[in-house]
Formats: sequence, C-alpha cells, structure tokens
Amino acid sequence: MDLKCTNKTNVFADWLDVTCSPDDSFVDSVVYALDSFGAYIRDLNDSGQISYTLGKGSIRIYQTKRFHKVGISGAALEAIRELNKLDYFLSCISENPHSITRLDASLDTDQDGANVYEHFEKRFSNPSKFPRLSRKTVTPSYISSRRSSDGRVTGTVNIGGYKNTKVSARIYDKQAEALSRGVDMPPRTRYELTVRKDMNPSLRDVSDPTAIFWHYMGNTVLKRPTDAPLWSSGWGGAWNMVIEKPLVYQVVKAKIENNPELLRIFELASMMSANGRLEALNMIKRKHVDIDVKKLKHTA
Repeated sequence: MDLKCTNKTNVFADWLDVTCSPDDSFVDSVVYALDSFGAYIRDLNDSGQISYTLGKGSIRIYQTKRFHKVGISGAALEAIRELNKLDYFLSCISENPHSITRLDASLDTDQDGANVYEHFEKRFSNPSKFPRLSRKTVTPSYISSRRSSDGRVTGTVNIGGYKNTKVSARIYDKQAEALSRGVDMPPRTRYELTVRKDMNPSLRDVSDPTAIFWHYMGNTVLKRPTDAPLWSSGWGGAWNMVIEKPLVYQVVKAKIENNPELLRIFELASMMSANGRLEALNMIKRKHVDIDVKKLKHTA
C-alpha cells in the first residue's frame, strides 16, 4: 500500500462560522467587503438571512434578535484568498466583539484516497490504537463507497463529529468526491480538522491555521512536522487590523462587472432588438434613477 506523499498544500481555512451581538454587529462591514469582492446576492428573505455567491462558494448572513452570524464555505474562503483580501475581510470582523463558533482547517495531499482509507481502517481496528485529538481517545467511524474510476473501496474516516464535539476530524478521498460530481481530479486526500468555540480559536487561526491544525492532528493522526508552530487556546487575543477599505466607486464597479444577473439581463435584451441593450439600460434608468429625481423635485 503506497502512502507516499510527494506534494501537499499549506494548511488552509476551509470553513468559518462567526457570531456577534446585534447591538455591536460586524454585518454592515462584512457586506461592504463582499460587495467590493464582486459577490452577488443569491437569496434574500424576510427572516433576515442573506445568501451570497462568491466564486464557487457561498456566504450566509443571519440576523436574529439574539445574534448575528456569518457562515463562509471553504470555496468562498478560497476565492477571498485568491483575491488577496483575506486579511481585509477578517479585519471587518475584528472591529466588533465576536466569537468563532466553528473553524475548519484542512491539508490536501497527493496520496491515493483509497490507500489512505484502507490504511486508517486497519490502523484504528484495535481499540488500543484509536485516535486522540485532545485528551480523550475517539472511536472512529467510516463511510465507504466504490470509486467510479476504478471500483476500489474508498471513503471517509470520521474522528469525532458527534453532537457537541469540541474537536473532530475527517479524512476523505477528495478525488472520489470530485468524480461523483463529474469533475476530473488527480489523486487527492483531504485531512480536515473542525474546532468549535469551546477551544477558543481566533481570527489569527483563520488567517494562518497551521498551528491549530498540527496541535490537534499531530497527536495520533499525522506525524507533526518538526517546524510546526506551537498553538494554545486563545493565543490570538484581540486582533484589530488597520487596512484601508476600498472606495465606494470601486465597490460599485466590482458589483457591476461581476454581477451574473446583470450580464443575463443584457443578454436577454440583445434578443429584443438591435437597440435592446440600450432599451434595457433605459429601463434601469427609469426604475432606479429617474424615480429618485422625481422624488427630489417633489420634495423641493
């Protein structure tokens, strides 16, 4: 069984849930940042929930009487990193008292997921070899399937993940997951750590989750690198970053240039006539510009 790893990624944040008080909320700053990234609203409802799409990921904003919450998928975090805007985004959260209720930190390797699944299934078959993420050993569970490309048994190794579990992990065949969605991908295994609020993760851990990942995964799951940084609960402390916010002009420009609904409107308009796009622009002007001019004249 070949578990040799010739290539692996840096540890990266793969999910983030963060909450704050409605009386001192970061939601307006977060929304402004998402607008500047060119994210667009996918869903908006009366219950105070807003769903954004950014790249291939999603961001959900919840606003209730008791709390405000932002949930960011791994793909959305990846899109923010590609824009080189992660620190700016985190600075919008850091302006207000907050609590990270869930942080996922992941590492991808080029190991064959079927080999890795078989390895851990055998390794953890004896209770004396059960993994330990924190103080207690955990009974692992398994979800198996046959990989469509070669029929080999592969799947997911779950370590913890029960209700109210403070720290848990998953090891799974990322290639098989991609193939199930019709996406071709070379061999890839993902090692994914989930840390809940009880362990007090910080925004520094979102910016660079290397220390928190190896603190837990380096116990009995993976071999800890000798140069892995040390981590302790709450080590990040208060973190206020001074980063210049983009100008409103830049935000509006990003919204216009990256709005698929606006693009679709003008595609449809071009089907109406040779001047369809201009007609659509005039519709927008009458609805959103001229009506405001009339209101100003009426109140003058």
